Amino acid sequence: MASLAVLLLVAGGLVAPAVPGLRVSAIRVTARSPLAPGAVFETIWKQQEHLEFVPYLKQLRILSDTGNERVAYEQLALPFVRDRDYTVRLRKRVDPEVDRYEILIESANDAGPPPDRGYVRVTNIRGSWTVEAGPDGKGSIVRYELQSDPGGIIPAWLVDRTPRHAAADLVRAMLKRTAEKNGGK
Repeated sequence: MASLAVLLLVAGGLVAPAVPGLRVSAIRVTARSPLAPGAVFETIWKQQEHLEFVPYLKQLRILSDTGNERVAYEQLALPFVRDRDYTVRLRKRVDPEVDRYEILIESANDAGPPPDRGYVRVTNIRGSWTVEAGPDGKGSIVRYELQSDPGGIIPAWLVDRTPRHAAADLVRAMLKRTAEKNGGK
């Protein structure tokens, strides 16, 4: 994996304004990659392929898509806790002149299916993906930030630990998939 991500940093603590009522701090994962920013962004935005490679993703349904905005329903099967579900709204912003791509993520449970007894509903999701050219225009810097309340009853040590590992695994999976789709370049 060293060739895919020159640097993968996971930081806990508050990296964005706190959302009132949440039990966890924001999580930020930053990775440097030799892959082009546009290629990484395409992998992240092609949600219809995520079931093939994203860890813990059990189900994904795109409920609406207008090109720059979509609503998606997801179910997760995480270790040590009951399965989770949620609906999110994703908005993309692309600035090709500076090779910068961003996806803003926010809860949209009201736009998705009603709660299912087999899942714990995740609420108050806020996050983003940012992909931009690396230093001197080489490769890319990938940032993933997320803050959410996992819902349900979870021990405090697990509330902070599980999302950090899951977030790092997600970024690794995105970079690995991008490399595979681009011939390892």
